[in-house]
Amino acid sequence: MLNKIWPIMIVISILFGIFTGRLDAVNDAIYISLEETVNMCISFIGVMCFWNGMISILKNTKIIEKLKNILKPLVDKFFSGETEKAKEFISLNIISNIIGIGNASTPMGIRAMEEMEKTNNKRKLSKSMNLFVLLNTLSIQLIPTTVISIRTSMGAESSGKIIIPVWIVSILTFLIIMTIGLKIFGEDEKNEFV
Repeated sequence: MLNKIWPIMIVISILFGIFTGRLDAVNDAIYISLEETVNMCISFIGVMCFWNGMISILKNTKIIEKLKNILKPLVDKFFSGETEKAKEFISLNIISNIIGIGNASTPMGIRAMEEMEKTNNKRKLSKSMNLFVLLNTLSIQLIPTTVISIRTSMGAESSGKIIIPVWIVSILTFLIIMTIGLKIFGEDEKNEFV
């Protein structure tokens, strides 16, 4: 869908620039935005490299295994009908979100859904799959690395000031949405893919 929307918007902008006699303003906007994008990406890369390095250090410790053991009762309770392999991918997805590496959580989430799909009707979402989508969307984060990286790249004075508000909001939304989700998705209820 976006691959159709963006070209249409670009063509409209160029046509608007031609008909209003402001094509030079469109041209300037393109080059200014490209320069700002490159500068932001360079700043963003540095901060992301730092956090990815921190995560690599964590992987070499037993912290990830300890987190998986802490999450095991929760995962077993909410995803009781799923295979151990699916539960492991679910745990790794949750851990990746908690420690703030959304880039690593996405592949784990896809693998978890693929494993859950093997044990469920391929045309319908099971309760476990629905809850996993909710849980993955909510993603409680101890260190919101992406937002901190963006704030740093944009020149914020204290990028880490958002950590406590992020904790409060993510915990509240997690509790509210999971409570609603558990009530909406009954034990045997399945929802058809759209």
